[in-house]
Amino acid sequence: MPGKRVRVGFVGGGRIADLQAIGWREHGYAEIGAICDVDRATRERRAREWGATAYERLEDLLADPAIDALEILTPHHLHAEQAIAALEAGKHVSLQKPPARDLAEMDRLGDAAERAARKGVLFRVFENFMWYPPHRLAERLVAEGAIGDVLSIRLVTAAGRLGDGQGWDVPMSATAWRMDPALCGGGMTTFDHGYHCFHMARVLVPHPVETVHAFIHWLEVPGAGAIDAPALITWRYAGSPRFGSWEVVASLDLAVRSKYYVSDDRIELRGSRGVLWINRCCGKLLDEPSVVVYADGETRAFHAVETDWAASFRDGTRDFVDGILAGRSSPLSVADARATLAFALAAQLSAREGREVRVADLG
Repeated sequence: MPGKRVRVGFVGGGRIADLQAIGWREHGYAEIGAICDVDRATRERRAREWGATAYERLEDLLADPAIDALEILTPHHLHAEQAIAALEAGKHVSLQKPPARDLAEMDRLGDAAERAARKGVLFRVFENFMWYPPHRLAERLVAEGAIGDVLSIRLVTAAGRLGDGQGWDVPMSATAWRMDPALCGGGMTTFDHGYHCFHMARVLVPHPVETVHAFIHWLEVPGAGAIDAPALITWRYAGSPRFGSWEVVASLDLAVRSKYYVSDDRIELRGSRGVLWINRCCGKLLDEPSVVVYADGETRAFHAVETDWAASFRDGTRDFVDGILAGRSSPLSVADARATLAFALAAQLSAREGREVRVADLG
Protein backbone atom coordinates (compact mmCIF):
# COMPACT_ATOMS: atom_id res chain seq x y z
CA MET A 1 0.00 0.00 0.00
CA PRO A 2 2.95 2.41 -0.46
CA GLY A 3 2.16 6.05 -1.12
CA LYS A 4 -1.59 5.81 -0.50
CA ARG A 5 -3.30 7.29 2.55
CA VAL A 6 -7.01 7.48 3.31
CA ARG A 7 -8.11 10.84 4.74
CA VAL A 8 -11.41 10.75 6.60
CA GLY A 9 -13.81 13.45 7.67
CA PHE A 10 -15.82 12.85 10.82
CA VAL A 11 -19.43 13.99 10.73
CA GLY A 12 -20.26 14.35 14.42
CA GLY A 13 -17.66 14.75 17.12
CA GLY A 14 -19.57 13.53 20.18
CA ARG A 15 -18.54 11.02 22.80
CA ILE A 16 -18.50 7.94 20.57
CA ALA A 17 -15.93 9.68 18.34
CA ASP A 18 -13.35 9.03 21.08
CA LEU A 19 -13.52 5.35 20.21
CA GLN A 20 -14.22 5.71 16.51
CA ALA A 21 -11.07 7.79 16.07
CA ILE A 22 -8.70 5.15 17.49
CA GLY A 23 -8.45 3.01 14.37
CA TRP A 24 -8.04 6.01 12.08
CA ARG A 25 -5.24 7.46 14.20
CA GLU A 26 -3.40 4.16 14.65
CA HIS A 27 -3.62 2.91 11.05
CA GLY A 28 -0.40 3.50 9.14
CA TYR A 29 -2.21 4.50 5.95
CA ALA A 30 -5.00 6.68 7.33
CA GLU A 31 -5.54 10.00 9.05
CA ILE A 32 -8.38 12.20 10.26
CA GLY A 33 -8.43 15.21 7.95
CA ALA A 34 -11.62 17.01 8.92
CA ILE A 35 -14.38 17.30 11.51
CA CYS A 36 -17.89 18.56 10.81
CA ASP A 37 -20.16 19.38 13.73
CA VAL A 38 -22.90 21.97 14.20
CA ASP A 39 -21.62 22.69 17.71
CA ARG A 40 -18.75 25.17 17.50
CA ALA A 41 -17.05 24.12 20.73
CA THR A 42 -17.12 20.45 19.72
CA ARG A 43 -15.71 20.93 16.24
CA GLU A 44 -12.99 23.31 17.42
CA ARG A 45 -11.98 20.94 20.22
CA ARG A 46 -11.83 17.96 17.87
CA ALA A 47 -9.94 19.97 15.23
CA ARG A 48 -7.25 20.79 17.80
CA GLU A 49 -7.17 17.24 19.12
CA TRP A 50 -6.83 15.62 15.69
CA GLY A 51 -5.01 18.35 13.77
CA ALA A 52 -7.99 18.46 11.39
CA THR A 53 -9.89 21.08 9.42
CA ALA A 54 -13.15 22.17 11.06
CA TYR A 55 -16.41 22.50 9.14
CA GLU A 56 -19.82 23.63 10.33
CA ARG A 57 -21.70 22.62 7.17
CA LEU A 58 -21.69 19.15 5.65
CA GLU A 59 -21.79 20.67 2.16
CA ASP A 60 -18.39 22.30 2.75
CA LEU A 61 -16.87 19.05 3.96
CA LEU A 62 -18.22 17.17 0.95
CA ALA A 63 -16.64 19.76 -1.35
CA ASP A 64 -13.16 19.18 0.16
CA PRO A 65 -11.19 17.21 -2.48
CA ALA A 66 -8.62 16.11 0.11
CA ILE A 67 -11.19 14.02 1.99
CA ASP A 68 -11.61 10.44 0.72
CA ALA A 69 -14.11 9.02 3.22
CA LEU A 70 -16.66 9.99 5.83
CA GLU A 71 -17.31 8.55 9.27
CA ILE A 72 -20.92 9.48 10.05
CA LEU A 73 -21.69 9.59 13.79
CA THR A 74 -24.80 11.74 13.92
CA PRO A 75 -28.31 11.08 15.35
CA HIS A 76 -30.33 8.47 13.48
CA HIS A 77 -32.75 10.81 11.73
CA LEU A 78 -29.79 12.33 9.85
CA HIS A 79 -28.13 9.07 8.79
CA ALA A 80 -29.79 8.30 5.47
CA GLU A 81 -29.70 11.77 3.94
CA GLN A 82 -26.14 12.47 5.05
CA ALA A 83 -24.87 9.12 3.81
CA ILE A 84 -26.64 9.51 0.44
CA ALA A 85 -25.15 12.99 0.01
CA ALA A 86 -21.67 11.67 0.82
CA LEU A 87 -21.97 8.75 -1.61
CA GLU A 88 -23.19 11.06 -4.37
CA ALA A 89 -20.17 13.29 -3.68
CA GLY A 90 -17.89 10.29 -4.29
CA LYS A 91 -16.83 9.76 -0.66
CA HIS A 92 -16.49 6.30 0.86
CA VAL A 93 -18.92 6.03 3.78
CA SER A 94 -18.80 4.32 7.15
CA LEU A 95 -22.22 4.88 8.73
CA GLN A 96 -22.91 4.30 12.41
CA LYS A 97 -25.68 1.83 13.19
CA PRO A 98 -28.65 1.77 12.87
CA PRO A 99 -28.37 2.98 9.27
CA ALA A 100 -31.94 4.29 9.08
CA ARG A 101 -35.18 4.64 11.02
CA ASP A 102 -37.30 2.55 8.66
CA LEU A 103 -37.01 0.33 5.61
CA ALA A 104 -38.00 3.08 3.17
CA GLU A 105 -35.01 5.17 4.29
CA MET A 106 -32.84 2.04 4.17
CA ASP A 107 -33.87 1.25 0.61
CA ARG A 108 -33.09 4.78 -0.60
CA LEU A 109 -29.72 4.47 1.05
CA GLY A 110 -29.18 1.03 -0.48
CA ASP A 111 -29.93 2.35 -3.97
CA ALA A 112 -27.40 5.16 -3.48
CA ALA A 113 -24.79 2.68 -2.22
CA GLU A 114 -25.35 0.47 -5.26
CA ARG A 115 -24.92 3.39 -7.65
CA ALA A 116 -21.77 4.50 -5.83
CA ALA A 117 -20.31 0.99 -5.85
CA ARG A 118 -20.38 0.99 -9.66
CA LYS A 119 -17.98 3.94 -9.46
CA GLY A 120 -15.68 2.27 -6.94
CA VAL A 121 -17.10 4.09 -3.89
CA LEU A 122 -17.51 1.88 -0.82
CA PHE A 123 -20.28 1.92 1.79
CA ARG A 124 -20.60 0.00 5.02
CA VAL A 125 -22.69 0.16 8.16
CA PHE A 126 -20.48 0.09 11.26
CA GLU A 127 -21.70 -2.16 14.06
CA ASN A 128 -18.87 -2.55 16.56
CA PHE A 129 -20.21 -5.54 18.54
CA MET A 130 -19.38 -7.85 15.64
CA TRP A 131 -15.72 -6.77 15.92
CA TYR A 132 -15.44 -7.24 19.69
CA PRO A 133 -12.75 -9.93 20.22
CA PRO A 134 -14.83 -12.19 22.55
CA HIS A 135 -17.72 -12.05 20.05
CA ARG A 136 -15.40 -12.90 17.16
CA LEU A 137 -13.93 -15.81 19.12
CA ALA A 138 -17.43 -17.08 19.88
CA GLU A 139 -18.40 -16.81 16.20
CA ARG A 140 -15.34 -18.87 15.23
CA LEU A 141 -16.01 -21.51 17.90
CA VAL A 142 -19.61 -21.88 16.75
CA ALA A 143 -18.50 -22.22 13.12
CA GLU A 144 -16.02 -24.91 14.16
CA GLY A 145 -18.81 -26.89 15.84
CA ALA A 146 -17.59 -26.40 19.42
CA ILE A 147 -21.12 -26.79 20.82
CA GLY A 148 -22.63 -28.74 17.93
CA ASP A 149 -25.75 -27.49 16.19
CA VAL A 150 -26.86 -24.20 17.80
CA LEU A 151 -30.37 -24.59 19.21
CA SER A 152 -30.94 -21.30 21.05
CA ILE A 153 -29.45 -17.95 21.98
CA ARG A 154 -30.18 -15.83 25.04
CA LEU A 155 -29.00 -12.25 25.49
CA VAL A 156 -29.33 -10.15 28.65
CA THR A 157 -28.71 -6.41 28.96
CA ALA A 158 -28.79 -4.56 32.28
CA ALA A 159 -28.67 -0.77 32.19
CA GLY A 160 -26.93 0.59 35.28
CA ARG A 161 -26.78 3.70 37.43
CA LEU A 162 -25.59 6.98 35.95
CA GLY A 163 -23.66 9.79 37.56
CA ASP A 164 -21.68 8.05 40.31
CA GLY A 165 -18.26 8.08 38.68
CA GLN A 166 -18.76 4.76 36.90
CA GLY A 167 -18.35 4.87 33.15
CA TRP A 168 -18.64 7.78 30.75
CA ASP A 169 -20.09 11.14 31.64
CA VAL A 170 -22.68 11.39 28.86
CA PRO A 171 -24.42 14.81 28.66
CA MET A 172 -28.20 14.88 28.64
CA SER A 173 -28.13 16.54 25.22
CA ALA A 174 -26.59 13.36 23.81
CA THR A 175 -29.37 11.24 25.30
CA ALA A 176 -32.44 13.40 24.68
CA TRP A 177 -32.81 12.60 20.98
CA ARG A 178 -32.49 8.88 21.74
CA MET A 179 -35.57 9.18 23.95
CA ASP A 180 -37.59 10.59 21.03
CA PRO A 181 -38.78 7.68 18.83
CA ALA A 182 -39.32 10.06 15.90
CA LEU A 183 -35.61 10.95 15.90
CA CYS A 184 -34.23 7.65 17.12
CA GLY A 185 -36.49 5.34 15.09
CA GLY A 186 -37.62 3.44 18.18
CA GLY A 187 -36.62 3.07 21.79
CA MET A 188 -33.22 4.11 23.12
CA THR A 189 -32.64 0.60 24.49
CA THR A 190 -34.53 -1.77 22.22
CA PHE A 191 -33.79 0.01 18.93
CA ASP A 192 -30.60 2.04 19.34
CA HIS A 193 -28.70 -0.41 21.54
CA GLY A 194 -30.93 -3.17 20.25
CA TYR A 195 -29.37 -3.06 16.78
CA HIS A 196 -26.18 -4.46 18.36
CA CYS A 197 -28.05 -7.30 20.04
CA PHE A 198 -30.24 -8.20 17.08
CA HIS A 199 -27.21 -8.28 14.82
CA MET A 200 -25.25 -10.56 17.15
CA ALA A 201 -28.28 -12.87 17.28
CA ARG A 202 -28.02 -13.11 13.49
CA VAL A 203 -24.22 -13.52 13.44
CA LEU A 204 -24.05 -16.24 16.09
CA VAL A 205 -27.07 -18.15 14.80
CA PRO A 206 -26.71 -17.80 11.02
CA HIS A 207 -30.31 -18.55 10.04
CA PRO A 208 -32.95 -16.03 8.91
CA VAL A 209 -35.16 -14.64 11.67
CA GLU A 210 -38.76 -15.50 10.80
CA THR A 211 -41.04 -14.17 13.55
CA VAL A 212 -40.64 -11.79 16.51
CA HIS A 213 -42.68 -11.14 19.65
CA ALA A 214 -41.89 -8.32 22.09
CA PHE A 215 -43.01 -6.93 25.42
CA ILE A 216 -41.52 -3.42 25.87
CA HIS A 217 -42.35 -1.28 28.90
CA TRP A 218 -41.65 2.46 28.91
CA LEU A 219 -40.17 3.66 32.21
CA GLU A 220 -40.38 7.33 33.09
CA VAL A 221 -37.05 8.78 34.27
CA PRO A 222 -37.66 12.00 36.28
CA GLY A 223 -36.25 15.02 34.50
CA ALA A 224 -35.05 12.99 31.52
CA GLY A 225 -37.91 11.35 29.66
CA ALA A 226 -38.61 7.66 29.24
CA ILE A 227 -36.54 4.60 28.50
CA ASP A 228 -37.86 1.42 26.93
CA ALA A 229 -37.17 -1.02 29.73
CA PRO A 230 -37.76 -3.57 31.05
CA ALA A 231 -38.34 -5.57 27.87
CA LEU A 232 -38.50 -9.18 26.77
CA ILE A 233 -38.13 -9.95 23.08
CA THR A 234 -38.31 -13.45 21.60
CA TRP A 235 -37.91 -14.76 18.07
CA ARG A 236 -37.96 -17.87 15.94
CA TYR A 237 -35.42 -18.67 13.24
CA ALA A 238 -36.48 -20.18 9.92
CA GLY A 239 -36.00 -23.90 9.33
CA SER A 240 -35.52 -26.35 12.20
CA PRO A 241 -36.90 -25.07 15.52
CA ARG A 242 -34.40 -22.55 16.89
CA PHE A 243 -35.37 -19.76 19.24
CA GLY A 244 -33.80 -16.65 20.69
CA SER A 245 -34.56 -14.20 23.47
CA TRP A 246 -33.29 -10.86 24.69
CA GLU A 247 -34.08 -9.59 28.17
CA VAL A 248 -33.55 -5.92 29.00
CA VAL A 249 -33.43 -4.95 32.67
CA ALA A 250 -33.51 -1.38 33.97
CA SER A 251 -31.24 -1.78 37.01
CA LEU A 252 -30.99 1.96 37.57
CA ASP A 253 -29.48 1.59 41.05
CA LEU A 254 -26.86 -0.91 39.87
CA ALA A 255 -23.26 0.34 39.85
CA VAL A 256 -21.77 -1.14 36.67
CA ARG A 257 -17.98 -1.17 36.54
CA SER A 258 -17.17 0.22 33.11
CA LYS A 259 -14.82 2.56 31.28
CA TYR A 260 -17.64 3.24 28.83
CA TYR A 261 -21.44 2.95 29.00
CA VAL A 262 -22.83 1.62 32.29
CA SER A 263 -24.43 -1.40 30.68
CA ASP A 264 -23.83 -5.11 31.14
CA ASP A 265 -24.37 -7.40 28.14
CA ARG A 266 -24.12 -11.20 28.21
CA ILE A 267 -24.83 -13.93 25.70
CA GLU A 268 -25.54 -17.64 26.16
CA LEU A 269 -25.64 -20.10 23.25
CA ARG A 270 -26.94 -23.62 23.74
CA GLY A 271 -26.13 -26.29 21.22
CA SER A 272 -26.73 -29.98 20.62
CA ARG A 273 -23.52 -30.94 22.45
CA GLY A 274 -22.51 -27.95 24.53
CA VAL A 275 -23.02 -24.45 25.86
CA LEU A 276 -21.06 -21.25 25.14
CA TRP A 277 -21.10 -18.15 27.33
CA ILE A 278 -19.85 -14.66 26.42
CA ASN A 279 -19.31 -12.81 29.69
CA ARG A 280 -17.92 -9.45 28.58
CA CYS A 281 -18.82 -6.34 26.64
CA CYS A 282 -18.53 -2.70 27.72
CA GLY A 283 -19.41 -3.57 31.35
CA LYS A 284 -17.35 -5.64 33.77
CA LEU A 285 -19.42 -7.02 36.63
CA LEU A 286 -17.61 -10.28 37.34
CA ASP A 287 -13.93 -11.25 37.20
CA GLU A 288 -14.37 -14.24 34.93
CA PRO A 289 -13.12 -15.43 31.53
CA SER A 290 -14.61 -13.55 28.61
CA VAL A 291 -15.65 -16.77 26.83
CA VAL A 292 -16.42 -20.17 28.36
CA VAL A 293 -17.39 -23.38 26.55
CA TYR A 294 -18.82 -26.53 28.11
CA ALA A 295 -18.94 -29.56 25.82
CA ASP A 296 -18.44 -33.32 26.14
CA GLY A 297 -18.15 -33.09 29.91
CA GLU A 298 -15.27 -30.60 29.82
CA THR A 299 -15.11 -26.85 30.46
CA ARG A 300 -12.79 -24.59 28.48
CA ALA A 301 -12.21 -21.03 29.65
CA PHE A 302 -10.62 -18.50 27.29
CA HIS A 303 -8.59 -16.00 29.29
CA ALA A 304 -6.15 -14.67 26.67
CA VAL A 305 -8.71 -12.62 24.77
CA GLU A 306 -8.59 -8.84 24.44
CA THR A 307 -11.61 -7.53 26.34
CA ASP A 308 -11.35 -3.73 26.11
CA TRP A 309 -14.49 -2.61 24.28
CA ALA A 310 -12.43 -0.05 22.37
CA ALA A 311 -10.78 -2.91 20.46
CA SER A 312 -14.04 -3.46 18.58
CA PHE A 313 -13.93 0.07 17.18
CA ARG A 314 -10.23 -0.16 16.36
CA ASP A 315 -10.55 -3.47 14.51
CA GLY A 316 -13.68 -2.43 12.64
CA THR A 317 -11.98 0.74 11.41
CA ARG A 318 -8.88 -1.17 10.34
CA ASP A 319 -11.04 -3.39 8.17
CA PHE A 320 -12.75 -0.41 6.54
CA VAL A 321 -9.46 1.35 5.74
CA ASP A 322 -7.95 -1.88 4.43
CA GLY A 323 -11.07 -2.38 2.30
CA ILE A 324 -10.74 1.08 0.74
CA LEU A 325 -7.07 0.50 -0.02
CA ALA A 326 -7.75 -2.93 -1.51
CA GLY A 327 -10.93 -1.91 -3.33
CA ARG A 328 -13.10 -4.44 -1.50
CA SER A 329 -16.30 -4.04 0.46
CA SER A 330 -16.51 -4.46 4.22
CA PRO A 331 -19.21 -5.84 6.49
CA LEU A 332 -21.96 -4.88 7.03
CA SER A 333 -23.31 -5.11 3.52
CA VAL A 334 -26.48 -3.23 2.64
CA ALA A 335 -28.49 -6.48 2.55
CA ASP A 336 -27.12 -7.64 5.90
CA ALA A 337 -27.71 -4.28 7.55
CA ARG A 338 -31.25 -4.20 6.16
CA ALA A 339 -32.01 -7.65 7.61
CA THR A 340 -30.89 -6.51 11.07
CA LEU A 341 -32.91 -3.30 10.76
CA ALA A 342 -36.03 -5.27 9.80
CA PHE A 343 -35.50 -7.51 12.85
CA ALA A 344 -35.28 -4.46 15.13
CA LEU A 345 -38.33 -2.83 13.55
CA ALA A 346 -40.34 -6.05 13.91
CA ALA A 347 -39.73 -5.95 17.66
CA GLN A 348 -40.93 -2.34 17.89
CA LEU A 349 -44.07 -3.16 15.87
CA SER A 350 -44.81 -6.26 17.94
CA ALA A 351 -44.67 -4.32 21.19
CA ARG A 352 -46.91 -1.53 19.85
CA GLU A 353 -49.55 -3.88 18.46
CA GLY A 354 -49.31 -6.71 21.01
CA ARG A 355 -48.84 -9.48 18.46
CA GLU A 356 -46.28 -11.69 16.83
CA VAL A 357 -44.77 -10.14 13.70
CA ARG A 358 -43.41 -11.89 10.63
CA VAL A 359 -40.24 -10.10 9.60
CA ALA A 360 -40.93 -10.76 5.91
CA ASP A 361 -44.22 -8.84 6.19
CA LEU A 362 -42.32 -5.60 6.79
CA GLY A 363 -41.23 -5.64 3.16
